[in-house]
Amino acid sequence: MTNSFLFFLIIIFFFGSQNLLGQRKNDSIPYYVEKVQNFKNVSDLLNAKTFFEAKLKTIEKGNPYTLYFKYNLASIEKNLGNFIEAENLLVTILKEIDLLSDSSSKIQYQKSVLNLLGNIYREQENKEKAIELYNRALENASSTQDSAVIFNNKSNIYREFEEYENAKKELVNAYSLFPRFKDTLEQARILDNLGYVYTKLGSNSLGLEFIKRGLKLREDAEMDTDIFASYQKLMMYYKDQQNDSMSKLYANKAYDLSLKIKTPVFEEKGLGMIMEFHPDSKVREYKRLSDSLYRIRAFENNKSAMLQYDFSNKFERAILEETIKTKQQERKALLFAFLGGLIFISAIFLIILQRNRNKRHTLTQIHKTERNLSKKVHDELGNDIFYLMNQIQTNPASLIEKEGLQILNGLNDIYVKARDISKTYTTIDTDKGYHDELLSLLNSFGSDSTKIVTNEIAIDFWDSASKLKKEQVYRVLQELLTNMKKHSEASLVGITFTKIKKNIIIKYVDNGKGATKANTLLKNGLANVENRIAEINGTITFETSPKNGFKAEIRFIQ
Repeated sequence: MTNSFLFFLIIIFFFGSQNLLGQRKNDSIPYYVEKVQNFKNVSDLLNAKTFFEAKLKTIEKGNPYTLYFKYNLASIEKNLGNFIEAENLLVTILKEIDLLSDSSSKIQYQKSVLNLLGNIYREQENKEKAIELYNRALENASSTQDSAVIFNNKSNIYREFEEYENAKKELVNAYSLFPRFKDTLEQARILDNLGYVYTKLGSNSLGLEFIKRGLKLREDAEMDTDIFASYQKLMMYYKDQQNDSMSKLYANKAYDLSLKIKTPVFEEKGLGMIMEFHPDSKVREYKRLSDSLYRIRAFENNKSAMLQYDFSNKFERAILEETIKTKQQERKALLFAFLGGLIFISAIFLIILQRNRNKRHTLTQIHKTERNLSKKVHDELGNDIFYLMNQIQTNPASLIEKEGLQILNGLNDIYVKARDISKTYTTIDTDKGYHDELLSLLNSFGSDSTKIVTNEIAIDFWDSASKLKKEQVYRVLQELLTNMKKHSEASLVGITFTKIKKNIIIKYVDNGKGATKANTLLKNGLANVENRIAEINGTITFETSPKNGFKAEIRFIQ
């Protein structure tokens, strides 16, 4: 890395130079560096963020500007109030700094990162860690302005903890360097802070003079974010002097300016100043408690970070990494335990719900079966028996005449119907006897006028099928054969059973008179067959037409 490039980084990387950045285009690096360092509103920060993120995506691996772009992104996140995101980026930079071979580059980057980390810890009111980081940054300071900036930052943390003598010491050091650097905005920040500290130490007139000098420089530069800080100091100064009218005036000015800046950090501070003067004491007490809780939460959230940035002790860093890893594992374990418990409870709830549904379904099926059985006995057996009884009562002599044979045939028909009804509603053996029971069903529909033909079925063919699937197959074939007997007048029926891997395929075909598919489904009740096959996640297809018989194919996974 050349000396000229190092000089460029030193100038624009950490503090920026008004001379370098005076003329620029809105697509240049210096333009957006200026937007980050001296932003006027949230749009400046968001536009700069988009620019540097795009640069990171296109830059070559190993390019020294990678660290520079990440540093600016960390500054943006810090100014937006996203301290965790800023810290993560700075940790990445510090890991990459260790890989640099140029010691002077390491010093410049470390100074910048340590100073920014100090600002982040200051925002979270972690005094000890912030001062430690500022001191480390000061050790690496290579210019007068570098030192002045860090002295000023150290004074801020002392001032915020009301250690005004320590704050004054740091600011006097910074003020003594004025002749050696020309950055008016940085001078304004030092004058503003030194003036306020003087007022806290009793030098009110001198302090007010310094604060107003700083405000004038900021107004000349039209830097809203810095002007906001001057208004804040003036509001606090006049409040200390018990001049409520002037204090409220600057509080309102600061709030109005925060709406123009449009960042959550400034808007929150602006509202906080307005609330200081709210007539309701409860609102003021809420503000005080809210600030206290913020400090407590910030400190708790930052406990791991205090060790994370203790760069001087590698052993401590190793312990930190192990601690973080352990905490992450503990959180994962808690998360998995919670999810496991939730799944377990949900499973129990679903099982209970399903059981209740099954009970209701079972009761519904029982009532439906009872109604169907009652209807069948009445419609089919009752009518036939009544007809025979009426015939015998009308002509008893028919028992010994040729009509006696007709009566015997009628009784046989009644017996066959009673047997069929029994098979329809009795329990099916779905265990080892299923093979024989299914064959018995098929054979029961054979007669002198109708021949039933099947292929040979292995004894273990149905072993892998569930009880529900076996029962549904039995009922479906029973329904198909019953419809054949009632409607098709078939003389030949063929049924084949095949298995391809885990798929069972059943084909049915008869040479009956056939019908249109719509009539077959509606009149013969085969819609029930489709419902049964759907219940076992299978499919059934029908093929029929007048005078061309009836075909059906059933498929399901065993």
